[in-house]
Amino acid sequence: MNRLEKRFPKKRILITGATSGFGEALAYALAERGWNVAISGRDPAAVKRTVKNVNQRGGKGLGLALEVRDKLQWDAAREKLQKAWGGIDILCNNAGVADSNKLVDMTDADWEKLLSINLDGVINGCRTYVPDFIAAKSGYILNVSSVAGLLSMPEMANYSVSKAGVVSLSETMSAELSGANIGVTVLCPAGFRSSLFVNAARDGQDVTARSSVARTIQKDMDEGKHTSESVAAYAIRDMERGTLYSLPMPLYRAAWAFKRIAPNTFYKTVGWLYRNNLGPFDN
Repeated sequence: MNRLEKRFPKKRILITGATSGFGEALAYALAERGWNVAISGRDPAAVKRTVKNVNQRGGKGLGLALEVRDKLQWDAAREKLQKAWGGIDILCNNAGVADSNKLVDMTDADWEKLLSINLDGVINGCRTYVPDFIAAKSGYILNVSSVAGLLSMPEMANYSVSKAGVVSLSETMSAELSGANIGVTVLCPAGFRSSLFVNAARDGQDVTARSSVARTIQKDMDEGKHTSESVAAYAIRDMERGTLYSLPMPLYRAAWAFKRIAPNTFYKTVGWLYRNNLGPFDN
């Protein structure tokens, strides 16, 4: 028996933003292991499709109407899952949107949207389920951040701030909940083949047209070897190991180590590369 199933024999997970990209891949990976998978997403038709696919792959899917920014909707989703399954074992806070622009060009709406979805949505999920996990003395939280939450790059202020908040929240919970048999992993991937910029495009924002950094990320997504499926497999492995920081890409693990060892030198180097359109900023 795999470690997750041994720890959580009822096999119940809620994944937000589960109709595309990483969230969908995680749903299918666990469905193939017989999990009960609660699916939320922005598009009801996509939720229905994903639930159907979960069922076809050996799991039991359940669709949820859940706007992660609304705490009352979280409470309603919790009540529905209590009635259906008696609760959940794993909460995966994955729903999020991307953005990239220079700080001086970001609007109030740009900031509000990123912080409310990427950070407030995660906070709402954790505040909803941590009391249940503490009462049960069991549970796991997988928060999806980004390498941008660890390495703050130019032209990504609102995205990096939102994702750094997710990292900080996860670190805090890891310590606070360590005595209650509750695991916490914060996933920090870089660009991989997924729909990262699809939501921005759907909302009328051509992110790659206005940001050199976004074009670099898109190139990583298009040409990199990592996929939603490989990142999902990596996240599952790190949950089974109880790893707090999950960084699937070796290059960015090395960059994060460099930043922690010599932070001033790291950001002087980033600034020089950015000013001179070199390295990752040469596009």
